[in-house]
Amino acid sequence: MPSDASRSFVTSQFARHYRDAHLVMPDRFTKREFGFMFFDRDFMMRHMAFPSQAALKKYLVEHTPAHAYYSSAYYEKPDAPTMPEKNWLAADLLFDLDADHVRGAESLGYEEMLKRVKQEVLRLTDIFLLGDLGFEEDDLRIVFSGGRGYHVHVHSHRVLTLSSHERREIVDYVTGTDLDLDWVFPSTPFEQSRFGDRSNVAYKRSMPKRTDGGWRGRIRVGIEDLLDELEALPAEDGRARLQGMIANSRREIGSKTVDGLYADLFAKTSRGANGADRIRREDTYEVFSEKRHSEAFLEIVRLKVQPEMSGETDEPVTSDVRRLIRLPSSIHGKTGFEVVVTTREGLDTFDPFRDAVPAAFGEDEVDISCNKPVDVTLKGDRYGLDAGENTVPAYVATHLICRNLAAIDS
Repeated sequence: MPSDASRSFVTSQFARHYRDAHLVMPDRFTKREFGFMFFDRDFMMRHMAFPSQAALKKYLVEHTPAHAYYSSAYYEKPDAPTMPEKNWLAADLLFDLDADHVRGAESLGYEEMLKRVKQEVLRLTDIFLLGDLGFEEDDLRIVFSGGRGYHVHVHSHRVLTLSSHERREIVDYVTGTDLDLDWVFPSTPFEQSRFGDRSNVAYKRSMPKRTDGGWRGRIRVGIEDLLDELEALPAEDGRARLQGMIANSRREIGSKTVDGLYADLFAKTSRGANGADRIRREDTYEVFSEKRHSEAFLEIVRLKVQPEMSGETDEPVTSDVRRLIRLPSSIHGKTGFEVVVTTREGLDTFDPFRDAVPAAFGEDEVDISCNKPVDVTLKGDRYGLDAGENTVPAYVATHLICRNLAAIDS
């Protein structure tokens, strides 16, 4: 916080919000540990519990934290000073997605970053949580963190007592960690030959189908996306694209192999269809003229297709059975945005720059000094501000001060 005047202004804004807010309380909140961080202190105040919503609200108004958290865990004694004394009972299953864990998001501006992270939250929810893992929408609580992403809380009775190891296995499934491609493309014997007293068995792989469940069907969708991508390029660019995909391969794959693989996929044959068409129409893997082309294709699936079809989450958060997570209805001290609970349906249209701006911040005019030119849209209105002195509504001032883009001169 740049100045005492800025800190005083933001603190008063936060206190106003907490006086007016109807707090969205966690389930069984009396069994949860709470923790808080403040604008004028560098440590977290934790090992706290509250007997009622009114008691928590009173604390928030009187102490006005910069950040408020509660535990994913349920404890017999949540305010005990040590973890063993608390006596762990159970914990929600958490998924944390922010710009640090979503490919390509970290290099974007703040608004575009949140849009990119939201796309991954939708994939995680629809494909993995509601899809493969079979949770119901009522089992999920989707929360905008107020900062750089979203949290998805799963409070189904099926997950509450899972160990850290079991939760890590769920992460591995979502992210495709250690996915066995020999399982995705199983081999079956199709020919046996004999040479003297020795026999040799030839195997062929099966192509996963779109109708297959889980990762097999997902890999098939990714393969078709890859084929469409390559087919849309001129041949020279398509081969170059394949070469780039195996640049980080642990195996040495030469340009002749890549050229042969490309030809197997896209050169017309006497049957009137190229390899890519046969994969799409016949669900066959038998389109490669040489074993090295087939093995190169599997490597491309590993390096390109599998990562693009995987889900995103912060593994330490999901596997942690004692995690502190942002409190719904609280304010994020580095943005001035509210931590907002939404539903899967509501997530489609949720816009933090409109829906996470606390109404209590108000529109009174405030004089601020911007560190540099600022362009931000809040509550549907765009503010293009010059470096130096500007006059803006209080909700804009709060947001910019929390992000260290502006200050109130003392």
